[in-house]
Amino acid sequence: MKIFSKVLLLLLLSLPFTACTDLFETDPDTIINSGDYIQNDDEIYRGYLGIMTKLQAAGDHSMLLTDTRGDYLDVTQNAPLELQKIYNYEETNGNAYANPSCYYGIIIATNDFISKVSAYYKKTGSTMDEKTKSHVKSLVSCSIRLKVWAYLQMAKIYGKAVWFDDPLEEKKSLSDKSIFTYCDNYQAIISKCIDLMQNGVTLADGTVVPSSLYMDWASYMNEESSEATTVYDHWTYMVPRAMMLNLELRQWRGTEDDFKWIRNTILTYMNNILSGVKDPEIPNWDTETNGEGNNSAVYFYQCNIPMTGQYYHIFFNQLYNSSNNTYFKGIINGIEYDYDNHQTNRIFEYFCPKLPGKYYLRPSSYAIGKYPETDLRGINQRSTMNVINGDTCFTKYYYYKGSYLRSKLVEINPVIPMYRSHDLHFMLAEAENHLGHWRAARDILNTGLMNDPDWIEKTMPANKGWDSRYYFWSYGKSATDGYANNGIVGCVNGQSHVLPEPTDTSYHLTEEQRIKIYDLAIADEALLEFCGEGKSYGYLVRMAERYKNDAHDGLEYGPAIVANRVCPKYPSVKQAAVRSAIEAGGYWVNWDLKVDSLK
Repeated sequence: MKIFSKVLLLLLLSLPFTACTDLFETDPDTIINSGDYIQNDDEIYRGYLGIMTKLQAAGDHSMLLTDTRGDYLDVTQNAPLELQKIYNYEETNGNAYANPSCYYGIIIATNDFISKVSAYYKKTGSTMDEKTKSHVKSLVSCSIRLKVWAYLQMAKIYGKAVWFDDPLEEKKSLSDKSIFTYCDNYQAIISKCIDLMQNGVTLADGTVVPSSLYMDWASYMNEESSEATTVYDHWTYMVPRAMMLNLELRQWRGTEDDFKWIRNTILTYMNNILSGVKDPEIPNWDTETNGEGNNSAVYFYQCNIPMTGQYYHIFFNQLYNSSNNTYFKGIINGIEYDYDNHQTNRIFEYFCPKLPGKYYLRPSSYAIGKYPETDLRGINQRSTMNVINGDTCFTKYYYYKGSYLRSKLVEINPVIPMYRSHDLHFMLAEAENHLGHWRAARDILNTGLMNDPDWIEKTMPANKGWDSRYYFWSYGKSATDGYANNGIVGCVNGQSHVLPEPTDTSYHLTEEQRIKIYDLAIADEALLEFCGEGKSYGYLVRMAERYKNDAHDGLEYGPAIVANRVCPKYPSVKQAAVRSAIEAGGYWVNWDLKVDSLK
């Protein structure tokens, strides 16, 4: 395998492959150059990096679109008119911020890449060495996951999409049902994604490539080279893991079997990690510590240790130029940027009032008031919010207690999380809730197993719904004598959710009602935890869809679940209009896909 020099690596990052702008246009109305651009093995890798540029272009899209419509962000007087319209729940069709072309750009790019690699693999597969064959299949597998991620975002934001696997090498009519499938609801998209994750793709020579293959970049670059670790970190983190995609897809589908799968997958995986089983997709597993002798496993599962003084490092960081890489293990997958290679996002520009920032968005007064004084995420602790030059700002990614992420402010382009350790805990709490294990759901959401008075030290009260795989979570009931779990709320010194428990003397709920109340508490905490990450609003949308037919159960239902949480941030004169838009189904972002002929 060739050893690429650092010069060539930087060239590939800045110019992913020849004629990139011709081959991978982000506008899905255009078609791909049908030329056979793969002429040798190296061009496979270069072509793959072109997909990553599409991923970077989509990185901040959901954040600016959905967090603006959630309860957390207000627009400032500087905000562009179209962003203000998004904020006010006005018509989204035709609004540049609502345009899903960044996701279709990824889909078109992955389809084209898989098609051309398939043809090249059939032509030259017999002459490839085994390592190259393995890498090629891994890159195809990574492309599958990037495509699924793009469709998953559209499922969560728009609730509809056009599915296609064709490389679009020539213009084709959207009415061609042999190519295009109109998915008119989010569950149809989720189903197609799950099928693709389960079945993978079949190359032209009949080789089946699963969706779960891991690309060993260090091996490709030569394990002895100085560039190996850098590539290993960057390109591994930027592709969503198969496990995480499968977990979220099942979280959205939400059947009993899905929740069983989620619970078993997370508990088994976390138990293996905490038992010392090496995970190949956590770079530098054996070499990095947190300064206290704990290995990367601890930081990979942030909710299992006290987070005081460490929480902000999850976001206030960037792998390519950072002295705090250890703390980055809280990010499972994230979209990275390198200003030196013209890779940028809009975070600093939109959120910071100091030039060159434009300060379009800021935390709403309503959202600020939801955090108790002790909460690391609140304005008092200033880990994710702060005051800069007299302006209240969302600072999660670029500023911490008087310090900017980089000295040259124009270069601030922090990592945007796809998945991080907290996602696992939220998913597990939701799964345990739906499986009737309310104690586990309560503890994971609130202050953890180590603070549960019913927990018997070093024993497992299985009759109360506990699984033996939780043993590592509270062993010794201290952070120094095991992996003491502090819960989602506990690790940020937040406010515990008061939940009805079947053992209460005045308890009168049906199990369906209890599950619903716990679900909404999990969603409420997601609004606090995932602010400014493009994912908290999705929790409300999922709950609105899950409970849209429960109008007579005496609890919140359907669109009201969204409206009751979002409307309080608006001035009173706007609340009625916003509520009306949401309750008419406007929690989905509307975009005319021009696919009526496919219905």
